[in-house]
Amino acid sequence: MQSLKLKWVIAHEPAYLFYRVAEDFKNIVNQTSKDVNIDIEILTNVEYNEKYAPTEPVTRHNLWKLLQDNTVQITQMQTTSLARQFNKQMHVLDLPYLFRDHDHAAEVLEGEIGTQLLNNFDESSRLKGLAYTYSGGFRLLPLNHSVASLAEIAGLPIRSGMSDQAIDTVAMLGGTPVPADTEATWALAQAGEIAGAEYVTQRIFPDKLDSWIDTVIDTKHSLFLTSLVVNVDWWNSLDDSIRQVFMSAALQAARNERVLSVEDGDRSLQKLQDQGVTVINLDAEELAVLQARSQEIHDKYDQGYFES
Repeated sequence: MQSLKLKWVIAHEPAYLFYRVAEDFKNIVNQTSKDVNIDIEILTNVEYNEKYAPTEPVTRHNLWKLLQDNTVQITQMQTTSLARQFNKQMHVLDLPYLFRDHDHAAEVLEGEIGTQLLNNFDESSRLKGLAYTYSGGFRLLPLNHSVASLAEIAGLPIRSGMSDQAIDTVAMLGGTPVPADTEATWALAQAGEIAGAEYVTQRIFPDKLDSWIDTVIDTKHSLFLTSLVVNVDWWNSLDDSIRQVFMSAALQAARNERVLSVEDGDRSLQKLQDQGVTVINLDAEELAVLQARSQEIHDKYDQGYFES
């Protein structure tokens, strides 16, 4: 029987979200591969660094290098990071109020547009995408003080993502954007440099941000996405039958992960409410106003920013 071994390294937080989809993928592959013995070694970056002692310790910021040189064959990466480094078209997924709901998102991500984006990385990257996962979901705005409406964040310093689309979105919502990595949020909060942040609920408790939060405005303004990516040269070396097994497993594991991520988010939001945090849900009229306002951002990045 033919044997195949590959490595999957997890370098993002919270690790359990990423480990879960890796294990699911592995189980699906093992259940469906009949004539090939496929051994998938799943490691966190800490475990990888301890076991293999690379010259440059692996972090989420340099994980792509291991994928690029085929040291690692498959991993998950934040879609925004992939867009910034290897495929600027992917920034279209950072646009505000792009998706009506999770069903609409699945339709787009698994359809022609999503597939095209996953297969349009710079040639030098040596990457290929297989499927989209959440490891998050719809973003919202936790704040360190009490407000009664979204209008009350006007002018307040709000941590935004690093992409131009994320910065413009926080400004559109009324805040003053403070662009920073997610990992910098707690330090910014402790330093009093932000009054709120765009975030996903799944990270609030692992990042110990709950003690800082008084109010959450559930804006659902954009999706936090990750992607399953592989080394394209390794991928092209596989038999068609094995590629089909991997592609099917990636799609199913991604679908399972998106459902579980939404459930995780709902539980985290309920836990915040149980701790006394006020959660503000926007009504249909408020959402319609924001959707209309976000069209300016859509138009801005449709002016030659994204190649057709």
